[in-house]
Formats: sequence, C-alpha cells, structure tokens
Amino acid sequence: MSILVMRAILVVTIAVGFTGSLLAWRERPKPGAVSLALLLAGQCWWSSTLLFRVNATSIQEKIFWTDITWVGVAILPVAWLFFSLSYTGYSKYLQRRYVLLALIIPALTILFGLTNEFHHLMYAESTLVDYGGESVIDRTPGPWFWVTAYYTYLLGLLGAIPLLSFVSSDLSIFQAQSIALLTGLAVPWTTNVLHLLGALPTSGIDPTPIAFSLSAVLFLGALTRFRLLGTNPAPIRPARRLLFDQIEDGLVILDMDNHVIDINEQAADALGSTPFDLLGRPVDDAIPQLEDLDETQSDRTLLRPDGGSVSLDVSVSEIRDTRGRTIGRVLSLHDISEYLRQQQRLEVLNRVFRHNVRTSTQVILSQIEYLREHNSDEHAAKAEENLLEINEFSDRIRTVLDVFKRGRTEFRPIRFEVTIRECLNEMETAFPEASIHYNGCEAQIYVDSIFDDVFKNAVENALEHNTNPEPEVWVDVECGDNTVEVAVADNGPGINDEELALLNDGTETPLKHGSGLGLALIIWGTELAGGNVTFDADDPNGMTVSIEFPILSIPE
Repeated sequence: MSILVMRAILVVTIAVGFTGSLLAWRERPKPGAVSLALLLAGQCWWSSTLLFRVNATSIQEKIFWTDITWVGVAILPVAWLFFSLSYTGYSKYLQRRYVLLALIIPALTILFGLTNEFHHLMYAESTLVDYGGESVIDRTPGPWFWVTAYYTYLLGLLGAIPLLSFVSSDLSIFQAQSIALLTGLAVPWTTNVLHLLGALPTSGIDPTPIAFSLSAVLFLGALTRFRLLGTNPAPIRPARRLLFDQIEDGLVILDMDNHVIDINEQAADALGSTPFDLLGRPVDDAIPQLEDLDETQSDRTLLRPDGGSVSLDVSVSEIRDTRGRTIGRVLSLHDISEYLRQQQRLEVLNRVFRHNVRTSTQVILSQIEYLREHNSDEHAAKAEENLLEINEFSDRIRTVLDVFKRGRTEFRPIRFEVTIRECLNEMETAFPEASIHYNGCEAQIYVDSIFDDVFKNAVENALEHNTNPEPEVWVDVECGDNTVEVAVADNGPGINDEELALLNDGTETPLKHGSGLGLALIIWGTELAGGNVTFDADDPNGMTVSIEFPILSIPE
C-alpha cells in the first residue's frame, strides 16, 4: 500500500469515525452512547496522529506523534468494554469503581508513552527506514508495550463475550447489531495481531487505524441502519432482575446439587429468614420442610414454614440449557394463606348456615303441621321463636359479609374508647343480670372499624353462653405504642373443643345449634384488621379472649 493511498484512507477513516462519534454523543443518555462516542473518538485520535506521523519529516516529529498516539489507543479497549456491558444490560458493572479500576493500566500507558524518552518502557529504540521512497519510523517495543497489547486483547475479548449471546437472538435487529459490532472489533484486532507478528508488509507502520476505517463504517451503519442506540437489548437483563426481585411470588434457584444459588426477598421473608442466611446452603438445610423434595419433582406441594399461619404453594420447574439438559431448578413459593382462609371461611359459613337454617326450618314445619290440626298458642309461639332465630342468624351472616367487605377496602378508623363504652352500655342493657367490669385506657387512640363487631361478639359470647348463676365479665385494656390489647374474661363454661377446632386446625366440625359464627367473626375480623387473637381457659372455669389490634395513625 502506497503512502498516498494510506493518507487518503486515513482521512476517510477520521471523517467516518468523527461522524459516528457525533451521532453516538447525540443519543445520550441512552445505554452505551457515551462509551461508543469515546470509542470512535479514540479511533479518530489514533488515525489522526498516524496521519501526522506519516507526514512528519524528522525522527523527533515522528516520535512525538507516536508517543501521543497512546492517548487514543489506551482509551479504546476501556470504551469498548463498557460500551458492550452497557449495550447488553450489565449495568451493575458500570459503577465508578469498576471504571476507575479498568483505567489504571490505560492511565499508566499514556504516562509511559508521553515520557518514554526517560525510561524506554514503551519503546526500546527508534530508527528511520525507507518505505516506497518515504521515511517511516521503526520502533522496537519495550516491556510495557506488551502489557498494553495483552490488556487491550483481554478487554476486547471480555467485551465480545456478552455480544455473542445476541448473535442468535430471536429479534433479527439485535442479530444484525451484534454482528456489525463484533465484525468491527475483529477487523482491527486481527490486523493488529498480524502487524505485531510481522506478517504484514508495512515496514513498521501499524495499519490498525486503517483497519478502523471498516470498523467505523460498520459502527456508523449500526447506528443508522440498525438503530444501534435507538433499539438495543440493554433493558432486557435489568428487567429480568427487576422481575425476579419485585414479583409477588417467592423464587428460589437451585443448582444441580440442590444448593440455593439465588433467592429473592419475597421468598426469604416467607421463610422467615434473609437471602444472606440462605444463599449457598443445601435446600434441605435452608428449607427443612422440603428435605424430601425429589430431584425430578414437578408437582405442587404445600409448605408451612415453622408451622406458622403462612401457607405456601410450592411448584418446581426445571432449568434447561440450549441442549435440553437440566442444569438447575426454580422453586416458586406462592402465598395461598388468604385463599385457604377464604376457603375455610366459606366452609364454615356453609356448614353453619345449613345446620342452623335446616334445624330451625324443620322445627317450624313440624309446628305448622301441628297447628293445622290443633289451634295451639304454644306451638305458634315456638314457630315464631324459630323464625326469629332464622332472622337473627341472617343478621349475623350480613355482619360477617360486611366485615369481609370492609376488610378488602382501606381501613376506616374509629375511636377506640368510645366504641368500647358504647358496646358495654349496649351489653348491660341486653344482659341486666350480668356484672360487667371495665378497666380502660386513657389514651385517645383509633383502630379499624372492624373492631366494633369483633369486640361486640367477644363480649356477647361471654354473656350469652354464660351458665353461671351470677355471670360476670371483665374487660381489661392495655395500650402499647403500636397496638392495643383487649382481654375479655368471663366466669362461664368456656368454649368447647369442637368450636376451638376452628382456631387450632383451621377446620370446622359439626357445631351445636345457634353457635359458631360469633367465634368465627372474632377470629376472621381480627385477621382482616392485621391483629391477633388468643383463647385461654381459666382455672377453675371461664375463658379469656385476648384481642390485639393495630393502632391507626390519624393525620392531623
């Protein structure tokens, strides 16, 4: 190649690279725009200094332009690497500390290049040789020259790896972009290797900047024809991570040896732990409830961590590579606690409804049959009593449904102390023979409106089913910073085992006539409000129902 042709190609290379750099810079802040602009600017610098070096006449001028060439050369591999990482979505590596770390060797390269005459680390010696009637400089590489060369190849390779995954992308535009970028890297890279091996007849002139003319054209084509920065895959990887981190379900990733290699916060919270404590542990150690998890299992299983109230539906999916080989598994933990609670509530409502309504209806029918033959005030009164029971039961059903409805909407605050006193006044009127003792709380606090029905049913149950000849109820309130606890104790017979099955097992057994919904409403209403309820039998008789409700903040 003649010097004249080389000059012409270098001018074209500079023009194309400068145009591409401006186009890339205009695309800020799109992923990779700044890095690509710096990459093309570095290529322009390298080509420009080579052009000036070729035109220089003295050896000192040629040495000067060779030394300052390293300003552009050193920035090229770093710009390429961070462009590739940004373009392919590896944004976690674009932090300042990684950039500064990658710039250490380029910074030393520029320093050693500009001060080579003092230490000769970049070039050991320099001489002028004749090439086609022109004087060109021939320089013997020093030790740092090879450090820079190997570092450049290393960063070039690291930057190429993420792009390779998009060559087979299902989206053709990503294929075209990636092929253009990789080809743009391969051409000057190969040219530089051949030059260093002495396989090109260029008499000491590095033709790599000339090879960049093709790279610049490819990069410019990628920017314009393939919308390199307008349509790029950068959001794909962060989006997948975002989905993994923010999906409502818990996700646990296992390797082939059933070790936890990744887990999101949702899964860790559901298991009552943290990702840090679970990562790297065998699944049967991290999640003992799954110690019998079969390696090929794809069915679903129910998990209750630590025997608590949270129920998780666990499904297992295999992770396969491109050859169809299993390389790991994903455990999906879906919280079905509310679904199971709703199912159990419907079951209780169905059984109680069928039991109470059917029993009362059968009694009414028998009374009507008797009244057809006998005009009896007693049987008429009995029929009326059962009709009133059905009416009362329907009122309880409406109350339960209303509690469910309120539990699905935003909390509606009520004044705690006012609600307590109004309820107790109502109970004193309804049960005049009973003694009600109250130890309240002076603080002016607010709780959710569901508390009204919960507390009313707790006191009513304590009085209505109290068989003691001198029924008594004690209501004690203890106010905390975030919760308020109300203890309702009585001297009655307590709650029988059949009804407590609703609390202990989450199931319901055949209930006695007229019972069931009061207890259920206490439990369900407290759960919907985010509180807790406990039942403790007193010695020698009686029962204490402790209801803990969150205190609501009221904006002033």
